[in-house]
Amino acid sequence: MPVVKFKIKRLQQALRLSLNELEDLLFRLKCETEVDENGYIYIELNPDRPDMYSLEGIVRSARGLLGKERGFNLPEVFKSNIVIKADFSESRPVVAGVVIEGLNLDEDQIEELVQFQEKLHDTIGRRRRKVAIGIHDMDKLPSKLILYKEIDIDKELMRPLHINKVMTIREVLLTTEQGKKYGEISLHGSKHPALIAGGKIISLPPVINSDTTKIEQGTKNLFIDVTGTDSDVVLTVLDIIACNLSYFGGKLGKIDVIYPDKKIETPVLRTKKLNASTKELHKIIGLNLEPSLIVDFIEKARYRASYKNSDLLEVIVPPFRADVFGISDLAEDISMMIGYENLGTKRNPIILRGSLSKLTLLRRKIRDILIGLGFTEIVQLTLISQKIIHALKIEKEALKLSNPVQVEHSVIRPALVTTLLDFLRENQHKEKPIKVFEIGKIAFKRNKDIVEEEALGMAIMDSSISYEDIQAPVYSLLRTLSLKYDVKPLDLPYLLKGRSALVLIDGVEIGWLGEISPEVLERLEIEYPIAIAEINLSVLSGEGNYRIQGL
Repeated sequence: MPVVKFKIKRLQQALRLSLNELEDLLFRLKCETEVDENGYIYIELNPDRPDMYSLEGIVRSARGLLGKERGFNLPEVFKSNIVIKADFSESRPVVAGVVIEGLNLDEDQIEELVQFQEKLHDTIGRRRRKVAIGIHDMDKLPSKLILYKEIDIDKELMRPLHINKVMTIREVLLTTEQGKKYGEISLHGSKHPALIAGGKIISLPPVINSDTTKIEQGTKNLFIDVTGTDSDVVLTVLDIIACNLSYFGGKLGKIDVIYPDKKIETPVLRTKKLNASTKELHKIIGLNLEPSLIVDFIEKARYRASYKNSDLLEVIVPPFRADVFGISDLAEDISMMIGYENLGTKRNPIILRGSLSKLTLLRRKIRDILIGLGFTEIVQLTLISQKIIHALKIEKEALKLSNPVQVEHSVIRPALVTTLLDFLRENQHKEKPIKVFEIGKIAFKRNKDIVEEEALGMAIMDSSISYEDIQAPVYSLLRTLSLKYDVKPLDLPYLLKGRSALVLIDGVEIGWLGEISPEVLERLEIEYPIAIAEINLSVLSGEGNYRIQGL
């Protein structure tokens, strides 16, 4: 959960509340607070409210809850004379920008602005992989024409922020703290995207800005750039920044962004319309409210609202509310304005008596058996690294995330062998033998379907290992479950040929066992032999496959 901090006196001055009143108000906005001895208040926010990562956003929401302000007005804008000319960037193709004039930044405001930037980076920006933000003193720009293009990291120079030294871009990426953290995100061979004004690099997104345009006390006008991989998210982040920084009176300047094939004007300040049924809202909230009262609560939550007919409400969602998608979001905000403590409680009658599923009973029985056979249960994430998928040569059936938070967790495991091998690799120098099992979900592509199943994985690692070492516990498990099984030869890319087998029950394939091939062990840097088995519990329990949807 993101935590932001502000000087208590700044929030109190903006809202005219005592500390106790302020804490109570923030609690009603679903925030947890803590006050320290240095005069700061720490506010833990929901990650779905990036508009509240700045003081302006919190004040705007709080004034709505207090009834001091309602609805929203789009900021007044003027056309600035700044232009971004964008060439294609392979690694980071989207750029947008905004001008904020009429400020006079002091030390507290700069601290809050940098905090706002970093919280957006860490959350909606996915640690700068999806979105990165650059904040500049507009009056220090060498030119009003800004080029966004890829540069050669060995030929171009810049003076990084707070570093009194000119460096090559490669040196920036390799030696600075920011370069070490974020230098590989947008690097494409020897090319890296940059913003250039008057022949000087002013930003190296998503890594670092130049010292040339650094903001400081007394800065009055800002130029803010937002770059990323997804146009919709870049424009959303820019809208949030523009609405927040103009809330206390900053003047908003639009800029032209010229691509090779199109021209856009940013920020876009996009709103959206939602139609909500009063009956549906009553059903979700659990109260019957007068239509005028519903409108009042919605406008306190900083939307615009009006009735199209006796039941249908039209709601205009402001540009800074990127978290609002449907009627459930509206109902939540109405409930917040009413106060959750005022909604009352209702106990629903218990109609049916629950019972354990066949799959749950099977899991429990298997755990007891395998623990009795000397195995230890492990529980791991269902997301794995592509490196393991490549090592096992099972790319065709793997489901890759389109926007992973981390490269190490970018694929949904198609088989438990992936996470078992990863665990054994990390623990290969522990005392042996290592005998582990895991029960969990797997998901994979089968023809044009995505299939999710429950599986059991068993593995043994020792200084020397053989097929018989895994065969014995697998057969023992099946016999204890009173299952009559059969086996036949099997050829899988990650198992040793001639030392693996397919397991069948009544002619139905329910799993396999064998020795991991030396080539796979070498690719995964595992020094010890491994015998492994995997059983399909969805089939074994009679519950079958869970088909999700066609691709």
